[in-house]
Amino acid sequence: MDLNALSNDFIESCRSRNLSGHTLRAYRQDLNDFRTWAARENEKDVFTKDAITAWITDMYNREQASTSIKRRVACLKVLCRWLEDEERIDESPFHRLRATIRTPRRLPRNLTQDELKALYGTPPRTRGDFRSATLSLALELLFTTGIRVGELCKIQIHDIDLSTGTISIKGKGNRERRVFLVDETIKQQVETYAKSRNKLSHNTDIFLLTFRGTPATPDYIRRIIHKHVEGLPLNRRITPHMLRHSAATQLLESGLDIRHVQKLLGHASISTTEIYTHVSDTSLHEAIRNANPRRKI
Repeated sequence: MDLNALSNDFIESCRSRNLSGHTLRAYRQDLNDFRTWAARENEKDVFTKDAITAWITDMYNREQASTSIKRRVACLKVLCRWLEDEERIDESPFHRLRATIRTPRRLPRNLTQDELKALYGTPPRTRGDFRSATLSLALELLFTTGIRVGELCKIQIHDIDLSTGTISIKGKGNRERRVFLVDETIKQQVETYAKSRNKLSHNTDIFLLTFRGTPATPDYIRRIIHKHVEGLPLNRRITPHMLRHSAATQLLESGLDIRHVQKLLGHASISTTEIYTHVSDTSLHEAIRNANPRRKI
């Protein structure tokens, strides 16, 4: 069984299902590690429980991060499920395979109030008015709606309903949800941007565009945000996902029910949303520590 050919067929199948470029690159890297291990160990039958367990052990011996190991094993599991569906293997080796990979639970990196003020209090200054408009609107939507940068770049013109102040979002697993433009200023910003982008291009329905009139990609949004941040009094790199984390944290600290935050963010499980309550607890702990009444005695 040619593992390289199977991997290529799998990647092509993923591409036909419109998986993101980021996901495809990650799949290639993860499967390449598996192929490299199989070739080095001269492993002939790679789709067995013993082979997978040996690969996991090898990754640990190479001192790979547990998060990387978990991602790679998840990728191989998806490949095996696809091979089983395609009837290229009789049964996935992951069936009843016990391989628990424990990863440390990291708190999401959200922005402080001072960082948010610096980021949103300074008008974007990039080359070209339309690029500035794209940057400004991207920053607003990422923070006020909590959407992922990949979801932001998939928004099409017909997904936006200014009369109701809603945007239809297609998230992970093609799950659809709505987010809301609750501020009249943002609604006006969206409407103004729509008029400008319609003059720039009629060749795509994607809402956010580059200054050349092509669809804005996640990499493009990250790049213009990083360029904007370089000129601000911020001491760390700001990513679009940090704005999503910040939106979730702010909403919870404002008293919004966690179920509503879960629905807004598009989390399949509330356990994913619950991690933001730890961030809120951390903020509470810091506030109480700073206001320590014991020091006044």
